Amino acid sequence: MDDGADPVALVCVRDSRRFGLQVLSRSTAAAAAPGSGELSFPRDRIDSGDRAARTLRRCYDLTGAKARRLLGHEMRPAQAMGCWVAAARVLLAATGLLFAVKGERRIPVQRRVPARERQVLTGSGQDLADFLIREQLYCDLGRLFFFTQWVDPGSSHVTRFFLVKVPDNLRSPGAVWHVPEKALLLWRDGDLLLDFETFACLRTLTDFSSCDSLLAEYRAR
Repeated sequence: MDDGADPVALVCVRDSRRFGLQVLSRSTAAAAAPGSGELSFPRDRIDSGDRAARTLRRCYDLTGAKARRLLGHEMRPAQAMGCWVAAARVLLAATGLLFAVKGERRIPVQRRVPARERQVLTGSGQDLADFLIREQLYCDLGRLFFFTQWVDPGSSHVTRFFLVKVPDNLRSPGAVWHVPEKALLLWRDGDLLLDFETFACLRTLTDFSSCDSLLAEYRAR
């Protein structure tokens, strides 16, 4: 099996003054008719460019040793770091948001990429690396936190989920924000479809009242 074939999913979270913790869904049906459709998290498969040396050289705040320790020692360091790169691509594709640093002093940069440019930049890790090199940026992988993983018993592929906090004022076409508790109630009433992985992630998120408490838990790990 190609070790780059495993998917990566991104659980984008933000705080809401009215509801508390919210998550980003890629459900377009829910956008057209709130309270209906299917909720799932943005995802993509890891490709060879995500773990290529030239890509990893444009990354910041994560080492291969740390990534391997968090995901499992059976993975190679570059392979483990590639999971974070894929998650950064998913974030860029879903929201247009890229966390990066620039210059020798590694000054934080929050880049918003217009929708018309995202497809080119998120097609592969090599495309992302080309963009980072051209813009003299380093992708800030420290803003992404490993959340959980699920093994598909039918194929043995592992889907790895990452957490990222996004700005409260983010507006992204086709994206719908859900409160975890409300999404689970809609699922209970038959108004929203959830696969088991999404259900389990949402259930875990209901234990937290804010992004800060959630990320503090996974940052400590």
